Amino acid sequence: MKLNSGFFLGFMFLMGFVANAQNAISLKQAFDIALENNFSIQIASNDFEITKKNNVIGNAGMLPNINGVVNQDNQVLDSKQKFLNGTENNRTGAKINQLNAGVELSWTLFNGMKMFATKNKLTELEAIGEVRLRQQMESMLMRVAKSYFDILLLKEQLKSGREFIEISEKRLAIARAKTLAGKSAKSEVLNAQVNLNTDLAEFKRLETQYKNGKLSLNQLLGKEISFTFEVSDSLIPAQALSFEAVKDLAIKNNSGIRMAKLNKEVAQFQLQEIKGERYPNLQFKSGYNYNQQQSEAGFLQSSNTNGYHYGLGLNLSIFNGFDIDRRIGNSKISFKNSDIQLKDSLLKMEVAVSQAYNVYLNNVDLYQFEKSNLDVAKQNFEISRDQFEQGMISSNDLRIAQVNYLVNVNRLLIAAYDSKLSEMELERLSGTLVK
Repeated sequence: MKLNSGFFLGFMFLMGFVANAQNAISLKQAFDIALENNFSIQIASNDFEITKKNNVIGNAGMLPNINGVVNQDNQVLDSKQKFLNGTENNRTGAKINQLNAGVELSWTLFNGMKMFATKNKLTELEAIGEVRLRQQMESMLMRVAKSYFDILLLKEQLKSGREFIEISEKRLAIARAKTLAGKSAKSEVLNAQVNLNTDLAEFKRLETQYKNGKLSLNQLLGKEISFTFEVSDSLIPAQALSFEAVKDLAIKNNSGIRMAKLNKEVAQFQLQEIKGERYPNLQFKSGYNYNQQQSEAGFLQSSNTNGYHYGLGLNLSIFNGFDIDRRIGNSKISFKNSDIQLKDSLLKMEVAVSQAYNVYLNNVDLYQFEKSNLDVAKQNFEISRDQFEQGMISSNDLRIAQVNYLVNVNRLLIAAYDSKLSEMELERLSGTLVK
């Protein structure tokens, strides 16, 4: 059996065949499905909605408070009253009914700019919630990418496995023919059969991993386990990425850096909130009250009053045991820590980008090396195959060339797989994984 000289490189890196075109999904489509369906992302999205709902002026104390109250009080009393003129007013079981109702409005007009600092803090907390959601998305998409590339790798290994099984079957058939013709011993047939069985067992193992890999990806996508699909992307590494471009994007978009910057802003606004407590608190107050009373005892038989009231109230903390000073001091330390954490995050990010880029370059170099090495292994195998068919070498010699070729195929696939994963890691660090 003659093998097409470009077959193995082609089947490893061209778009994979699709058994059912309607269920073929690219990595981007897998990302879109995960972002929509994944349960962890849904929970993180709901948490972000909470921070959005908290970021309103009412939560910062900028709006008035209006409270309504209604009280109905009923009493039954025994009373004995004796007046200076000698008369008496004695009642048994006298009823007294009293109704109070009112609406009260309280509106803070000034509190040392504390309400504005609180509103700014709520805005930053909302932004932090968004970054946390993005971090959850990035973490999930990295898991999806690895699972997707795992399946791609296994798919290509299964393709090469099928081809090598065909080679082993051909080798067994030739060995049997030689044995029948008396040109070789039966041990050569047995050896070829053992090698074929080894190839079949390895293929079954890969097949099981391939099926289980699809189930794992289904879970990450939030799909039912009966959902069937074929991966359609390629393991070919992308064009070379620029370190400076990745670093610049990371400084601008990296989620960890953005989180550190936002935490610093929050610490600053918290300090402003506490400083605002040193200033007077000015409130506008107004309301409407209604009072009705019916009494069978006492001097007043009935009374009805209603009316408005309004005014200003000023509250100033003169001394509270230096509590404000203590809290301001602690808040300044927290702000200083947030600045240190930002600097630490920037340094860690730069190191992480540099390390990830080194890994990426190494994987791309290995890919190019293994690609060239595969050409050598392929030529050696084809020569050995021709020599075996001509009876110039033994079946074992052909098997050695076949195994070497398979090893090089797998090494090239793994180098391509590692290159794709390192690309994804650089995208995560640069903040471009989530579009």
